[in-house]
Amino acid sequence: MLGFASALALLSFAPAEPVTYRLPENPLQYQVQVEFDGFVPVLGGQEGTFDVKIGMVVKGLSPDEDKNLRAESDLTELEVKFNGAPLPFTVDNVRPFFPKNVLSHTPQGKIVKTDAPDVSLPIRLPGLDAKRFPDITYLPIEFPEGPLEPEKSFSFEKKFGDSKVSYTVTLKRQEGETLFLTLKLNQAYETLEDEAKNVVTKAEDAFAKVTTTVTGEGEVQFDVKQGVVVKSKVVADAVSKVVEIGSEAQSERKLKTTVSVALKK
Repeated sequence: MLGFASALALLSFAPAEPVTYRLPENPLQYQVQVEFDGFVPVLGGQEGTFDVKIGMVVKGLSPDEDKNLRAESDLTELEVKFNGAPLPFTVDNVRPFFPKNVLSHTPQGKIVKTDAPDVSLPIRLPGLDAKRFPDITYLPIEFPEGPLEPEKSFSFEKKFGDSKVSYTVTLKRQEGETLFLTLKLNQAYETLEDEAKNVVTKAEDAFAKVTTTVTGEGEVQFDVKQGVVVKSKVVADAVSKVVEIGSEAQSERKLKTTVSVALKK
């Protein structure tokens, strides 16, 4: 139980107004690093590390016809390594998969519309989806419409692919204009694979069924005056149970994904 002094300290930093995004018209520069460690779904599935460093610019645009806020983002830098060795991916050759993106969102951060294409990278990696990339970078939290309360959690869901990710967020403290929020997530989904471990959609093409559960946690730092994320880090652990359809032989895969985002000053 909190003592009176501790409770008073928590109340002193509780935001009096709802927390909202306010992306400026002047572009913000973000540095994003996504690290995968474990069973990486490349080259038929490999145990190893896959590191992606991304530079991106984000800016606010005029509201759309429904008065939703709009944001534009674009890649400026890209570096990809597999087990420490550089791979030949550049901003130019991934542009068909990650073009300049314009989306509409509520002040609380819920994405309601996007022009991102329905395409997948040649290498399928969790989270690296053009439609959902804003969700793991500059719009990671959907805030409630009312003011936040210290140590009181709120929840929301986001759809990634064919399944939903459930989030629980708690306001922990405030330093100056920066809120420090902890985040927990979980997800569960099933896929089918052929013998080469490629994802397939038809049961007749499947060699195995893969059931995956994901749990993760992290911290997001949000500047309430600017209305932008200034820093975040989320670590997610995926455990997949693989069952071969014919023999019913079973195996397990594990993959740790770390997403770090920082606003460049």
